[in-house]
Amino acid sequence: MNSCLLDARVAMSNTAVSVVGLSGSLDINTVTDFETLLSDLFKQRRFKIVLNLEKLTYISSAGIGVLIGSIKEFRKNRGDIKLSNVGPEIYKVFDLLELPRLFQLLKTEQDAVNTF
Repeated sequence: MNSCLLDARVAMSNTAVSVVGLSGSLDINTVTDFETLLSDLFKQRRFKIVLNLEKLTYISSAGIGVLIGSIKEFRKNRGDIKLSNVGPEIYKVFDLLELPRLFQLLKTEQDAVNTF
């Protein structure tokens, strides 16, 4: 069984950006952990999020649903969720669902942090 390992770390910047690295599969088996992580960041009033997807190998509709649902709440609080290091397989899913129109996809983690 694949798993999604969540590695949350706070980037050292004056904009209080939280960088979350995801690896493995973000699917029905792991989406609850991901949702809890985003909820915890929200409760901590950390509204500027960069998701580094460099090591993410799969994302299901459940994972996409959490992303879409969460971004609205972060934006209501003058924050955002930006994605970096999106691999070709994950990008295909995002492109198919026209998500690059909703999410800002950046080449590197640092590029994403710098946009805040």
